[in-house]
Amino acid sequence: MTASDIDDLDTAEAMEAIGKALAITPGAPQGEPETLDLDQLRAVESVFQPRDLTFREGEHEAHVDVLAKAIGRPEKPNYLEAITVWWGGSGWYILDGHHRRLAYKRAKVVRDIPVRVFTGDLAQALAKAVSLNSKNKMPMSLQDKTNAAWKLTARTDYSKSQVALECAVAESSVANMRRVKRQLTKQAVTADQMLGMSWAEAQRVAKGEDRPEIDHDTATERRAQGYVKSLARALKDRPHKDPEGFARALLLLDERLPGRLLETEAWADVRLSYLHEQEELSDGDY
Repeated sequence: MTASDIDDLDTAEAMEAIGKALAITPGAPQGEPETLDLDQLRAVESVFQPRDLTFREGEHEAHVDVLAKAIGRPEKPNYLEAITVWWGGSGWYILDGHHRRLAYKRAKVVRDIPVRVFTGDLAQALAKAVSLNSKNKMPMSLQDKTNAAWKLTARTDYSKSQVALECAVAESSVANMRRVKRQLTKQAVTADQMLGMSWAEAQRVAKGEDRPEIDHDTATERRAQGYVKSLARALKDRPHKDPEGFARALLLLDERLPGRLLETEAWADVRLSYLHEQEELSDGDY
C-alpha cells in the first residue's frame, strides 16, 4: 500500500497500514532530508491533525490565505518555518504544518520545502503532533483540546499530568478518559479504534449508547460542500471573529432561519457536541 492510499483510510485503518509499512521499511531511504518536494509530503489528518477542521472551513481558508500571501511569488518564494515530518514506512507524514503545505500549494511552490525531521515510534509521533499543534497560532477549541487529550490517553503512555499540560485540560478530565479507556478495553475496543473516536463518541460507546446515525444523502452533501466553498471564499473567518454579528445577520436575512437550522438532522451532532463541551467546562477544564 502506498502513502497516498493511506491518506484516504480512516484512523484505525491508517494506523494499521503505517505500522505494517514501518515493519518493512523502518528507516527513511534518503536519511533525514532538510527539504522535500510538495508531492513527498503526506497529510493523514485523521491521525496527525488534532484540530477538527471539518466545521472550520472559513477560519482554515483565512489562515491558508495569509500564509500563501507571506510565501509570495513562486519564482522567488519566502519559505515559511520548516514543516515537521516523520517517516512512516512508505513516506513522510506531516506532524505539524498542514496549513503550510496547503499554502505552498496555493502559492504554486512545489520544490525544496523546508522540513524538520522528527524521529520516534508511531505513538511518539502521534504525541508530537498533538504537542506541536497545541502551540500553533491557529487556536484549538475546547472540543479540539479534549479530543487531543483523548487521543494521547488512548494511544500513548503519557501520564495524566503530561496529557493535561500538552492539551490544556484538567487532570480530572484525563482521569475520566482513563476510566473510559479501561471500559472500552473491556468491550474489546482496540487502541487504534479508540484513536478514531472523538471524546464524545468514546463516552457514548463506553456507556453502551449507539452513535446517532445521520444520513446525509449524496445530493445534500454535494450542495453543502458548494455552500462551504462559497461562504469560505466570501467571508473567510469573519463569522468566527464576529459570531454575534454573523448570528444577527442570519436573523436579518430571515428570522425563521436560525430556528430551522436547529431543527435539522445536520445539526444534531453540533447540539450534542455543545452539550458535551458544557459538561467539560463544568468539570473545570481551562
